[in-house]
Amino acid sequence: MRQLAFFVASLLAFARAHSCPEGDVLNTQDQCLHLETTTKNWEDAESYCVGHGGHLTSVQNQYDNNAVQALAETHNCKYFWIGGLCNTGACTWSDGAPFKYTFWDQGAPDSDPCISVYTGTAEWNTVPCSNSECFICETPQAVMTDCADWYNAGYNTSGLYEITLNGISYKVYCNMDNGGGWTVFQRRVDGSEPFWNRTWSEYRNGFNTDSMSMSTNFWLGLEILHQLTVKDSDVTLRIEMRGDRTPGSTSANEYWYNEYTKFQVGDESTKYQLINMYVDWLNNKGNASTGWYDMTYSIGAPFSTVDKINDPQTNCVTEYKMGGWWLRNCALSSLNGDYTIADPNNGYGMFWIVDGLDNIIHPRESTMMIRPTQQ
Repeated sequence: MRQLAFFVASLLAFARAHSCPEGDVLNTQDQCLHLETTTKNWEDAESYCVGHGGHLTSVQNQYDNNAVQALAETHNCKYFWIGGLCNTGACTWSDGAPFKYTFWDQGAPDSDPCISVYTGTAEWNTVPCSNSECFICETPQAVMTDCADWYNAGYNTSGLYEITLNGISYKVYCNMDNGGGWTVFQRRVDGSEPFWNRTWSEYRNGFNTDSMSMSTNFWLGLEILHQLTVKDSDVTLRIEMRGDRTPGSTSANEYWYNEYTKFQVGDESTKYQLINMYVDWLNNKGNASTGWYDMTYSIGAPFSTVDKINDPQTNCVTEYKMGGWWLRNCALSSLNGDYTIADPNNGYGMFWIVDGLDNIIHPRESTMMIRPTQQ
């Protein structure tokens, strides 16, 4: 039983890196295996699977056989249908796959046509197709394009997931809180990572992405951010900040957040321009943008780094250390700026303006994340 539990855990971990819904596992044919515990005869079970875009599963090797056994074991199904049919000893799979691998019980197959698996041993027998049993469908993988796709598929635990954009797979960190489905593209937790002096190439491709979590500093990358913000008609940006490091601040443990819709970043030919973002001042979601001074000032601004300054005021990067941001004559926010507070009374380095120019904070932590706007 311990060995079976380990096998189930490894199957679920493998599926997690691929695009199978919660509770399903991936077989060696890149199909998602789904167990139905509502018993049906073989023909109705096959019809059910076809209606969900697949077939009763074929079994191509020992790994696949172990996979279906483990799946049935976790749901207490004693017998279950797979997609095999036999006629006078000649057997076929309902999905059209070649019938090469077998795992017959002693004396099988016999004159009955439909293949049933005994969960206890994973051995196959042919039985009357009218029997009512659990069954396992195989369906194609879904293509997950962001964390919202994973959340909508039933995954509600924050962590690392794999998404596919334009045929390329990426590892991302998904925040499944606050309605779930947030793809995190910036996280700062302390001053161990400077951020402001990273190069154009590093901001384009991302940095510290091998160790993404809510306790590490990372930037996902401008190129993937561009793709994520143009694949949907409307994208929401959520910014969260915790603690003000400004000396003498009365908000040392405060929490701020705000949501902006219509968020979009251009491609590299536009210098990853901040094309748009919108906040509804009459129905503002958050407490971080209560004045007119916030990130929306940067709409239309190109991105700047230490080695590619696209701001006419070069000292915004070189002196004020606001590199790694959308700058146009500096900015009214800079969450990738230098963590060190050089001048607490001005917007230098890492800062945010909460309520007009009289309330400049230097957050202890920040998170920037996006998801398709919910209607």
